[in-house]
Amino acid sequence: MNNKSFRTHNCGNLSAIIVNKVVTICGWAQEIRVKKFAIFIDLRDMYGLTQVIIKKDDPQWQTISTLKSETVLQVTGIVVLRKQPNPKIPTGMIEIVATEVKILSAAKDLPFVIKNNNITALPDLRLKYRYLDLRRPEMNANLKFKHQVLNCFRTFLNNEQFLEIDTPCLTKSTPEGARDFLVPARAQKQHFYALPQSPQLYKQLLMIAGIDKYYQIAKCFRDEDFRADRQPEFQQLDLEMAFVTSNEIMIFIEKMLVFLFKTLNLGTIPFAFKRMTYDEAINRYGTDKPDLRCTCELFTLNFLESNPLLTTKALFVNDKIDGTTIKQLSRITSQHGGNSLLIYDLKSQKLIHYEPKNLLNQENLQQLATLKHHKNVNYLIFVSESDEQVASKVMGAIRTFYLQDEQKQQLHSDLLANINNYEFTWIVDWPMFEWENNQLQSCHHPFTSPKNPHLLLKINSIKALVKIKADAYDLVLNGYEIAGGSIRIHDYDLQNKIFHFLNLKQAEIKEKFGFFLEAFKYGTPPHGGIAMGVDRLLMILTNSSSIRDSIAFPKNNSGICPLTNSPSIIDHEQLEELGLILKSTKK
Repeated sequence: MNNKSFRTHNCGNLSAIIVNKVVTICGWAQEIRVKKFAIFIDLRDMYGLTQVIIKKDDPQWQTISTLKSETVLQVTGIVVLRKQPNPKIPTGMIEIVATEVKILSAAKDLPFVIKNNNITALPDLRLKYRYLDLRRPEMNANLKFKHQVLNCFRTFLNNEQFLEIDTPCLTKSTPEGARDFLVPARAQKQHFYALPQSPQLYKQLLMIAGIDKYYQIAKCFRDEDFRADRQPEFQQLDLEMAFVTSNEIMIFIEKMLVFLFKTLNLGTIPFAFKRMTYDEAINRYGTDKPDLRCTCELFTLNFLESNPLLTTKALFVNDKIDGTTIKQLSRITSQHGGNSLLIYDLKSQKLIHYEPKNLLNQENLQQLATLKHHKNVNYLIFVSESDEQVASKVMGAIRTFYLQDEQKQQLHSDLLANINNYEFTWIVDWPMFEWENNQLQSCHHPFTSPKNPHLLLKINSIKALVKIKADAYDLVLNGYEIAGGSIRIHDYDLQNKIFHFLNLKQAEIKEKFGFFLEAFKYGTPPHGGIAMGVDRLLMILTNSSSIRDSIAFPKNNSGICPLTNSPSIIDHEQLEELGLILKSTKK
């Protein structure tokens, strides 16, 4: 048996201290440069890169000179000082003159270049060869950084006497806001597990079990529409605490994030984050996750009195508005339920787009010409809607469109002076319910406590219910919701009442939540918690455009894994064993 180690050092910890010493390193040949009298190889592993020299008289010269990039090598040689140091890498003062080179695994031609971060390969190609993509310095650094962030969270929470407890991934299907991923149970035909959208019920049961402080780096699964900040499976930092108020939870999270930023030298953030009510966020920014790095806010055009039933929300922008931009703005308007869009050129004092056409009269146009505005803006964009929330949300989406478009960011450089800052804010005083698709729905989830529980038990009208505020809070960072939580209901009658408000029949309540409500009868402490989207936070901290960059093996925009080609077709024998029959989609 050969017990000799593969290597004495890694490719990142060699220095001038060990000049003239014999070392053995292993790694991937990132670049092979064949010169007249020597072959230069940049050998890379997870820890760094070291230059290796193979001289002309090496017996393997011919073989090595034909190797492809990313071939795995074991190199034994003497550490020497470089005649021309490379200050760009930590090992740039030295190089290794090889005395023995072993080819551990030869590589074939690569599907794309991976030695630098300026990659041009299409996203699906990168995902198909994800193991190659992860070798790139940028992606490798993201995985290391994620480890460091999770380690910081664990250190902080462990010091605060939290217990890390895992919860099941095969659980019961319950309504939590998105579609479930279902798993058929072979031993119980026609029965299904659901993958958890969150550990919500389990962590509340842990509070009932007497666990005072719980946390988990939890895997969550949600079958919802894809966006750059969403994946069907992702990780969240899940927390729950007994005998706690919402204010205490928010302060605790602020302390944890300050600890994270200080430990990893991410910059200075204030200990007390800003707080804003939901209604204020919608009114000022048209969204419940405002990006406060931008100083521009929505405002109301109060002088449009020709139709007092309409609410007009407006925004000044600096842009070169053409037909393409107008189509984009029109699409955003319709996507958010709007029926109007008007664009006024402040320089020429003319409407360049107006829908509907009869909204403004001559007096209104004269009033538009007198508007005071920032010298660096040239257009006024506004909508007039019968629903104030629709007007705000349409203009909020248009504001976000300008903030997230890199070219338009340049036009708004004066308003985006804080673009490199981290702007945290809490959104509080959320509505308990919303009326959507002709039914009452929870704004967060049905286990969220109202701010005044005793009042809710006396209410039965929908009009009154939608005015009730929840004891809920979301943490927003640079226009993204990175965490959300609430104080939970701990009273049996109140929880049962909420289920009825949400139009759940008694039989359905018993089937889906009977076990949960039963636990309430054995002493339930007041409790609350929060869940932080780890991958979304990392996307912001690494300045990435997608949470895929912080997940080792993510799905593409269609929910497909090009690497494994999943989801895939299941053969007839497996379906039969599970007692399933596929329904044809052909008409």
